[in-house]
Amino acid sequence: MENTNTPTERKGNIEDLVAWQKAKELAVTAYKLANSINLDALIKDKLIYAALEVSYAVARSYGVKQRVKSLENLYEAREYVFEFKTAMAIGVDLGAISHEQSAEIQPLVDHTDKLVSGLIQYKEDANKGKSRPKNNYRRDNDGGHNHGNSNTPPDNFGNTIDYASSPVSNF
Repeated sequence: MENTNTPTERKGNIEDLVAWQKAKELAVTAYKLANSINLDALIKDKLIYAALEVSYAVARSYGVKQRVKSLENLYEAREYVFEFKTAMAIGVDLGAISHEQSAEIQPLVDHTDKLVSGLIQYKEDANKGKSRPKNNYRRDNDGGHNHGNSNTPPDNFGNTIDYASSPVSNF
């Protein structure tokens, strides 16, 4: 008998995937940043390469049929997010990227990371046969009486994932 707890993947366009949209936005932002700063070519190239690879890996995860390969691509995307963060930090430490420029880009980097982490969590849950939560994990602290307190549990990376508004609707 087939496991009915595993969500059915919806077929669609990669352009509909929010994680891919944000990763692409990060790549464009990285290009603009790299062209506006005076920094060693190696670090500029790493900023651009890492940001591009985030979007490419998310796209690859969407394009494969096997969940295991999809997960591998998503973990790779997350690795490139960290490489991008590292190149940014080095650029700031060298004084080539201002703290203001870094602070302006950081929300986009964090949002992209959260979206990729959400996809990873979703795929891992699907691999374990868990179904997608329907009530955003409503919890209470008063012995079972919910008074509108809604908490989203952390994923494997310490991020909180709101499945209702996350990019997983396409997966």
